[in-house]
Order: sequence, then C-alpha cells, then structure tokens
Amino acid sequence: MPRAVVYLPDPTSRAAAASQVAGRAMLVRTLLTGERGGVREIGVPASLRDAAVEGRIAANPRLRAAVVWLDRLSPAQARDWSSGPLLLLPANVLLDPQSLRRLLAERDPGEGIALEESKGSLSPILLAPAALAAALWDRLVQGAPLGDDLEVRVRQGRMTLVVGAGFFVPVLDEASRSEAEATLFRSLGISADSHVDRMINRRCSRWLTRFLIRLPVTPNQVTLLSLALGLAAAWMLWPARPASALAGFVLYLLAVVVDHSDGEVARLTFQESAFGEWLDFTTDTVIHAALVLGMGVTASRVGEPTMLVAGAVAAFGVILSALFARFLPEEASGEERLATVLKGLGTRDLFYLVLVAFLLGLWFAPGLLPILVGLLAVGSQGYWLTCLGRRWVTGR
Repeated sequence: MPRAVVYLPDPTSRAAAASQVAGRAMLVRTLLTGERGGVREIGVPASLRDAAVEGRIAANPRLRAAVVWLDRLSPAQARDWSSGPLLLLPANVLLDPQSLRRLLAERDPGEGIALEESKGSLSPILLAPAALAAALWDRLVQGAPLGDDLEVRVRQGRMTLVVGAGFFVPVLDEASRSEAEATLFRSLGISADSHVDRMINRRCSRWLTRFLIRLPVTPNQVTLLSLALGLAAAWMLWPARPASALAGFVLYLLAVVVDHSDGEVARLTFQESAFGEWLDFTTDTVIHAALVLGMGVTASRVGEPTMLVAGAVAAFGVILSALFARFLPEEASGEERLATVLKGLGTRDLFYLVLVAFLLGLWFAPGLLPILVGLLAVGSQGYWLTCLGRRWVTGR
C-alpha cells in the first residue's frame, strides 16, 4: 500500500483546509479519508500544522499511527518516502473514501493513476509514480502550491483515469464549504431506510446531528439515549391509558430520530465501529420487543389477562425476527422476490401502522386490543418461521 502526502493546490488552500465542514476541519477530514481509504502512512507538510490539527490527531489512535509530519523525517526516511509512488491528496477536497480504494486497487502501468472526477478541478487526486514523486518531493515538504502543475500532468493524458465511487467536492470558499457540508448530509441515508425514514425521520435526524457533532459526545452515547427514550416509550404503554400511550408513541418517534442520528454522527466523525453497529442493532431490537410487550400489558388490563402471555410471545417473535432479518443473506436463494418481501415486513413503517392501530383501539375500541395483540403474536412468528422454512427448503 503506497504512502500519501497532503498537498496545497493553491495559496488559498491553507485557509480552506482549516475551514469546518460538519464539525471537522477539512484537513482532518482529508487525513481520516486517507486512513479509511486504505493508506497506511500520510505525510503532512509543516505549513499545515497547528494546535487544533495536532489535537485532533492526538485524540484519534488511527491518525496518531498514520500521520507523519514531513519536516520531522530523518534524511534516510525522506529518501525512502521520495523514492516510491505517492498518493497525492489535496488538503481542501471532500472525498468519499471508497473512491480512494478504487484508485489504489487499480494497477499502475507506469505513468500514474488519477481520479477522473478530479480532472479539471485544479485539485487533482493522483497516484504519482516514483519519478514524479521524487521530482515533487522538496515542494511537497515545503507545502508549495502544486495544483496547476499536477493538473497539467493529468491533462497530458498519459495517466490512467479511475472513476470514483462517490462525492468529490473541492472546498474553495464559503459557498463550496456549504455545498460540501450539504453533500455529506445527503449521503447519510442507508439502504434499510423505509419510506417514512426517508421522508420524515432523516430530515429530523439531520437537524439533531448538526447539533450533536459539535458536542463532545460519541455515537454510542447517542445510541444509549435512543435506548432510554425507547424504554420510556414502552413504559408509558403499561398504564393502559390513552393519554399515556400517546405520550409513549411520541417518545418512540423521538427514539427513532435519535437512533438515526447515532449512525449519522458515527459516519460524519469517522467513528464507525463493529461494537457500535452491534449496540445499535441490540438497542433497536430491545426497544421494539419492549413496546410489543407493553401492548400486551395494556391488552391484559383492558381485556383478557392472558394477553400478557400473548405480548410476551409477540416480543419473543420480534427478537427472533430481528435476528433473522439481520443475518438473512441478501442472496440466500434464487427466491429473490420472497427475500424482498421478507425484508419489507421488517421495516419500521409496518411497526408504525401497528402502533397507530393500537392507539386508535385504546381510544375508541379497547375491546379489540386483545385481537390486535393476538394477531401480532402470531404475525411476529410468521416472519422468522418463513425465513427458517426457506433456509430448510433451499439448504442455504
């Protein structure tokens, strides 16, 4: 894996590199993007060093291991760096890390590789061959502007061009900084988002996320806040009173917004982790199981006491269904249409409908709640049993 060096495209880029985009300086975003893109060492000229940047690097173990200040290299280390290919990253460009992975995965025929989106931007991203890296080394160490020279080399047409995998936004002024931030927030949705998520929840969560990324909070702390709101929502169902249940529904909606925000904070601050993903899944499952159990408690109080058992059975089904939905392979079998239907049954939109039906029943027809909870107890088993049956039939 080649090393990378951050460069300044033009004299104004130093100020742009210090500008804040979604709570992080552009230079810090460039460093984190390089690290996430698969670069093992990233050289930075001394002209970009300041207390704020050094503080961010010191606070991030991955950056501490990856970032190298070029003026602190020994002569032997400098010769080693300048003698091999170097990935040249402009300090003021918002870039999807997947684009770097694509570029680095391309085989260099010898003339270098450039990201196609960066051509013509005066902030090209390219993998410079050893000869070019050696020729530019002194200017890279000095932090001299290189955008024009690199653009000329890209336009000569000898470099291999690679199409990136996402956004490429040079930050030059306040307008482009705002566009870069808007681009980041537009990219925050995930494939599992339901229609309500896309139309309402994501719009609300982005406002919350804009506030949270400026606070010293971690994504996991945001997840725990979502858990607290969700459990409070479930608790509000237990009194079996319409006003209390309505308050619980509102708390659940807030929990969903916060649940969206934790992942957004993680992606914007480069704090994604396997543990955070597991915590988010567990929290989501616990909240929905607790809400279903709360429906059973309410149904047992306004109707048959046995509905408490039905609520517990429904909660058990929710947990198993969540596990199957999470671990069901996208291509588990040739029955792709069935897989799509099964995934659709596990969306929040369906759960919203169940909650609304529960609220309307509690307000206007309490005697029907046992029927609703009974159907929920049966339906929640249907999802995971269908998944299990499909796996048994297909052997996958």
